Amino acid sequence: MRTTSPVLATALLILGITWAAADEPAVSAILTSPRSRALYLAHATMWKDPGDLSSDEILAGPSGVFPYSAAEALDGVGCTFVQPGKELGGKSAKFLCGTSEGRTLRLKYWDPEREAGNREVFAIVAATRLMWALGFEVLHALPMNVRCNGCPSNPETGEGVRSTRNYVAEISVYPPSGPRILSRDDRDQGWSWRELDDAIRALPPGPERTRQRTHFDALTLLGVFMQHGDRKPEQQALYCDAPVDMAAGQRDTSKARDRAAILLERPDSSACPKAAAVIVDVGATFGGAGRTSSEETAKMNLDAWRSKRVFKQDDEGTCRARLTVSLAAGRDGEGDPEISEDGRRFLLEQLHRLTPAHVRAIFAAARVDQLHRPRTVPSSGAGLTAIDGWAAAFEDKVRQMETRPCQPAT
Repeated sequence: MRTTSPVLATALLILGITWAAADEPAVSAILTSPRSRALYLAHATMWKDPGDLSSDEILAGPSGVFPYSAAEALDGVGCTFVQPGKELGGKSAKFLCGTSEGRTLRLKYWDPEREAGNREVFAIVAATRLMWALGFEVLHALPMNVRCNGCPSNPETGEGVRSTRNYVAEISVYPPSGPRILSRDDRDQGWSWRELDDAIRALPPGPERTRQRTHFDALTLLGVFMQHGDRKPEQQALYCDAPVDMAAGQRDTSKARDRAAILLERPDSSACPKAAAVIVDVGATFGGAGRTSSEETAKMNLDAWRSKRVFKQDDEGTCRARLTVSLAAGRDGEGDPEISEDGRRFLLEQLHRLTPAHVRAIFAAARVDQLHRPRTVPSSGAGLTAIDGWAAAFEDKVRQMETRPCQPAT
């Protein structure tokens, strides 16, 4: 059987390409009924025990996932400008860059000299390292230093004089490793927080519903902790995290993309033995979430992040966390969500596994010291580094959660 090397497989994932060996049927999506998809969502894995990660492992990131090691990425990767970000979709600054090895990298970038670019370069690394360390499903991100040859002065628009330019950048593994589970012909169908919430409520009483409610509330509270307000459905995905049972449906290549087919699942059949619910974009985090996900305040802004209290102050006896969701997410984004005591305790248990060294490693991996030049570091106190300031704000939010008991789930 022909196999794909881990490096090539990762490069293909970054490019959004699905690949299978010649004698294996490739499937990029499972198309099922809305009812069956709701059941997949209700049972989906949101959390898995990550084991005991060291601070050095958190700093380096997961191994075997990216086309470069952490050392290679930070030493600097050379590439040649290919395409401006405005042609790639989305609103955040990015561009395509080609390497001499034949890789095409989709880069979000930051110019530390001009203090301009995309603040998600820092936020997405911090958020994905934190979620990985805690055990929540997430797509990983690799921080990089990039030497871009023939780069215009504005890589997002493609305008300006072309030259060799150095950027702080990141690449993300995308899409999820397994085929997406859809109920319509829309690869970006995703799921809404209200949809997942309702799916769990529909489960029969018992241990599974208790577990799913606990994990969902813990994930919801973590979103508040990070101030992840850009919660529109396409920011999340439901995918199959196990070998697909091809006998449960029919392959359809009429709408095939990148050599992969869609599996049309038969009624009353189950092609996926284990579904997973994952957040695919956590770039608008570690700031102050708002209705428009401001580039300046909603993404890696220390003053905005530490000013947001975890819980709202009310007299109703309920635990409502404080989160303004984006206009695009709307009501289905579940702003100011109610948190159960089981969810609060579960998240705290995971956070308590992190030592101060772990927390510092998260922000060191995100390279928060390069977000601002020394003269413009936000007010963190005399003699404190940028990492010190972020770590202190992190611990303060943990203390806020420790001192606010909630009500049991109903």
